[in-house]
Amino acid sequence: MKFLENVHFDWMDMFNFYERPFRAKIVPAKIWIDLDKYINDPIGLGNYAKKWRTKVEWFEQKSTASIYQTHIAVGGEYNATKRQCVIIIHTSDFDKFKFSQDAWDRFKFKFIQTLLHEMIHFMQYDRRADEWSNYVVPYKRVGVAKKDAERRYLSEFDEIQAYAHCVLLDYKFYKSSIPVETLLARCKTIRDSNTLHYFLRTFDYDYRNNAAIPKIMQQIIKWERKYQKVNRTSNKS
Repeated sequence: MKFLENVHFDWMDMFNFYERPFRAKIVPAKIWIDLDKYINDPIGLGNYAKKWRTKVEWFEQKSTASIYQTHIAVGGEYNATKRQCVIIIHTSDFDKFKFSQDAWDRFKFKFIQTLLHEMIHFMQYDRRADEWSNYVVPYKRVGVAKKDAERRYLSEFDEIQAYAHCVLLDYKFYKSSIPVETLLARCKTIRDSNTLHYFLRTFDYDYRNNAAIPKIMQQIIKWERKYQKVNRTSNKS
């Protein structure tokens, strides 16, 4: 069973916003089904996301890599000034793109994963006064400006928390039959999550000198426990 298709509770219940930023619920299982209405419909998809203070932006896909012939790239950002999430889709022909079932499922997964990633940032910015928010854990500088900047970025607790959620979803979507603890134990040698691989590669798999690595492992487990707790609560009600 696919994880997102079975998350029937309001995902916003996992957070303690000071004040709920919009009335609409975020129910991943419902979004998974709803998205089928907007295949090849960029205008409809953009309008659908507005209820969550989310804007869909479209950019030309400039890469000629073969993967972009079968899959569409999805990214995102959070605009703190506007208190708005942004989902960025790179393609020149969404309205004509010939999705296979696998490609469409992957697009839906990335859309939901990105939406939730940016919602985590939404919550973080709303709770900036909290002690846990907006700090940077220790990391090792290597003397290369670009790499040091990337390491600092991924050492921000905001990003650790948000990327940990992405890793958990990767695991649940692509490796659902294997316990998360097992996947984490073998992450040095097996790439079960491209998100975690990117994270670890940035730090050259150096656990000792980069606190972000053990921190993200901790947060992945924490996210899984949050889902379990909310799921148990929602099943009782």
